[in-house]
Amino acid sequence: MLNSVKTTLALTVGGLALGLLGAATPATAADQIGTPVAGATADQASGAAAYTKYGRVIASTGVKIRSRATTYSGVLGSFHSGAKIALACKVYGQNVDGNHIWYKLDHRSGWVTARYVKNLDYIPWCR
Repeated sequence: MLNSVKTTLALTVGGLALGLLGAATPATAADQIGTPVAGATADQASGAAAYTKYGRVIASTGVKIRSRATTYSGVLGSFHSGAKIALACKVYGQNVDGNHIWYKLDHRSGWVTARYVKNLDYIPWCR
């Protein structure tokens, strides 16, 4: 009888240990795909707007950040060539060298012309 209790106890402890080890596996990059941005609203969490989308500056001279989707608006700053930038959405704005699309920046105010930024993800239209 004592052997069956020891066997049952050993199997229970072993099963528990394996269960804990399985739950403690490290997260991989694949686990993070589609993770909502911290602080996303409930409305954003249910749609594509909850995920950060990126673009890369392709102009050798960089790109200026504008207060509105036109080169006639004030300059708020700039990004250097090759910079990876967070984009919120896109609109039609002033034509810049044949391109009417402007990207609204995510996580800060301002706009950049799509003429000098390659989108790395799908960028939705602003609502």
